[in-house]
Amino acid sequence: MSITGYYDGTVVHVDEPLQVNQKVIVIPIDNEMDLEESAAGGLRKYANPSLIGQEKDAWRKAAVEKHVQG
Repeated sequence: MSITGYYDGTVVHVDEPLQVNQKVIVIPIDNEMDLEESAAGGLRKYANPSLIGQEKDAWRKAAVEKHVQG
């Protein structure tokens, strides 16, 4: 789960309610574009382009291997 919010100079305000005593991690960003770029490209260096075609059926294949063949 992730939520966004803003810091007003004193308090961090979040866009969705949190549970009382909910632990949070705050990652400051300069603007919304930075958030989108970091979320989309944060793991890009680990990508293997030759495996992208297999991603479509990866979950189904793993489930079949685990529950039908295993």
